[in-house]
Amino acid sequence: MKHKRLAAAVLAAAVVLTGCGGAAAPAAPAGSGTVPQSTADTVAQTAQKDRITEQFALEKTIRDEYGITQKLTVHVPQLVCDGPDAAYINEELAAMYAADFRQYEDSSDAEPQQDEGSPDTYINWDAYWYGDCVSLVVFRYDGGLDPGYSRGWCFDFATEKQVSVTEMLQRMGLDPDAVQQQMLREAMQTFDRHMAQGGYYEGLLSGGNLASMRMNTLENNQLDDLCLLLPEQNRLVLRGGCSSPAGSGWRELDVEIPLQAADPQPQTVLTDTYGSASVQLEGTQGTITLRRTPETAAWDADYGIRLEQDRTYPILGIYNEYVDVCIGEIGASFHPVVYLLTKDGVVEYVDVLRCLISGNVLVCQDPIYIANQGVALERSGKEVILHQEDGSVLELAPLTAEWNMQEIPSEAVGAFNDMSDNQFDWMDVESNGCVQMGVQDNNVFYQGFADYLGVVPEGMVLGISASETEDGMSGITFVVAVKYDLFNETLNLTMIDGENPFKEGATQLQMIRCPDY
Repeated sequence: MKHKRLAAAVLAAAVVLTGCGGAAAPAAPAGSGTVPQSTADTVAQTAQKDRITEQFALEKTIRDEYGITQKLTVHVPQLVCDGPDAAYINEELAAMYAADFRQYEDSSDAEPQQDEGSPDTYINWDAYWYGDCVSLVVFRYDGGLDPGYSRGWCFDFATEKQVSVTEMLQRMGLDPDAVQQQMLREAMQTFDRHMAQGGYYEGLLSGGNLASMRMNTLENNQLDDLCLLLPEQNRLVLRGGCSSPAGSGWRELDVEIPLQAADPQPQTVLTDTYGSASVQLEGTQGTITLRRTPETAAWDADYGIRLEQDRTYPILGIYNEYVDVCIGEIGASFHPVVYLLTKDGVVEYVDVLRCLISGNVLVCQDPIYIANQGVALERSGKEVILHQEDGSVLELAPLTAEWNMQEIPSEAVGAFNDMSDNQFDWMDVESNGCVQMGVQDNNVFYQGFADYLGVVPEGMVLGISASETEDGMSGITFVVAVKYDLFNETLNLTMIDGENPFKEGATQLQMIRCPDY
């Protein structure tokens, strides 16, 4: 593989913190936590304390209605403000953290019986100030092996309005889009590293569980769902998390966001060429170029893929940092697969032909977690092997075939209806990938197959191909990102490539799950 060292010319500019309501730089956090502070910080904190008090506090060991002793440490904050936004936040805090414990206010302290455990419930809060704005973070732990979890609210006392994390970042002079991308990358890298190192992938390949966990990691790290922390002067941390196979299925993750531009660093460009395919990775951006040659021209007759000319495709769904790249083949005909080795030694891949069968989109598949502890990729004949830290060699072609056989994630399995625009369309997806669709007010019936291709922020990517109908209607192919809303029982579709078969020209569509599923 070719490695070029390039010096990135980046103009670094210091970020000036202007604060909310025209205030100065952020003071140290006020609230229940303790952080070393200067005298000036302490004065600033004291001045803000009257703006946040506690609406509920309870510290005692009680015996609940089931006769079980439980140690309670509960502190619930409230904003001291008459505005409607403050009232809404206070009510939400009371419902989430205080309602279940008010019945124990008058209970007497209980002593655990011999050999009886006393599980803990711990709820507390911290306030992080940025001028007149506060980021209020509440932490809750309910005992046992499950980790605690946090939730945050941002509020501007100057305007008496709730503000979003995105708005807070803008006021700090940061680019929310850049911060969002950093957060998603950090979360996905942490999840992938944890899965590979722990061997948790065993038993999760069925039911599309791996795909669901990666999608949940992306979905639950959107900016406005995060907690914003300012633990020290000029230090910003965003608290999100990533999916976990243990406990509650979630573990918190703190990501520090630089408030000042870092010094420019040399950037590695990774390239490889094999046959009619070439790849280039530069930082977090990757492209694959296919040339019009006899071996790619054969795809027209074999797969219905017509490459009119040389074409370069961006790689969607790449989140890691990479140290090596290599192109090989699987199967008998020209079937290129691009393999990517992460800095943590885990192999990811783009099955080029499998993606193109459904549309003009190339998506990086979930990492092959079995292929870990890698130090280098190498082409051996037509296929690619992974050199591992212990000196062993791992063939990647059979693992690629195994990973390609993952079932459709359960969130996208079932029957879904679209009854908008006074017409009835539907789609039925099975876990093995079989798809049926009724479109044009259920006047045209398609049967086909769906391939799971990877995850992007818009959802889990499905490549769908349907053959010609019995009435002679041409077959269709399209690539769509799907995201299931459990609360509303709806499947949200975002078109990535191809024509929307349910609503011509629409890039977004919402379908309702049928009650039979």
